[in-house]
Amino acid sequence: MAEVGFGASVVEDAVLAVSELATNAYRHAGDSLELWVWARTRPRAELVVSVFDGNREAVPEVHGGDLLDESGKGLGIVAAVASGWGCHLSRSRLSHAPVLGKVAWFVLPLPERWPRPPWRVSPGVAARRLVDALAARGLNAEWSSDSAGVSIVSVDGINVWVCPLTFSWRGRTGVYARHPLIDLQEAAERVVQAVEAGVSPTGDRGGGCDAPGAGGAVGSWP
Repeated sequence: MAEVGFGASVVEDAVLAVSELATNAYRHAGDSLELWVWARTRPRAELVVSVFDGNREAVPEVHGGDLLDESGKGLGIVAAVASGWGCHLSRSRLSHAPVLGKVAWFVLPLPERWPRPPWRVSPGVAARRLVDALAARGLNAEWSSDSAGVSIVSVDGINVWVCPLTFSWRGRTGVYARHPLIDLQEAAERVVQAVEAGVSPTGDRGGGCDAPGAGGAVGSWP
């Protein structure tokens, strides 16, 4: 983290937050733990740190009281040091065989001078990488493209439109979720989250790149 510009105090906060999430996950799930880290550029530039475990029954929650208490306050510490956190159903990324479970995550603002990746990614390359990322999670996705160069990745009833600048798919309420092509890992995780939550898109499945606010408009997320 120091190499990308984080200060020493932020690194210490991140280590503390990871320790709390990992301890909580190990207490409830044993050894099926994974640590994931990636950067995302939207809705703002942030480092996303996630701890996966194979137990879907025990959902983490913040307890009241003193953050210095020895038990039940781990997520309160995470909430105090991070700019955001959450938990959702997911699938493993690193195991030989996909494991169903959940992921608890937190985010930290990236430094102003963090080494940004290239902004432009070919939609065709992004579609192939999304298919590969979903396959690693045990999800069989189908990929097709049209003469205009727009690709569609279909998985469990969800059509992900791979537009010139964004991944775009219709959620349960009909609102489109959009993520920049450069945010591949974030987009893949959100698709997995939608699949595991049983999201069934409403209305027709078309228009992912032509809907109002789409067309690769990198600034418009619901």
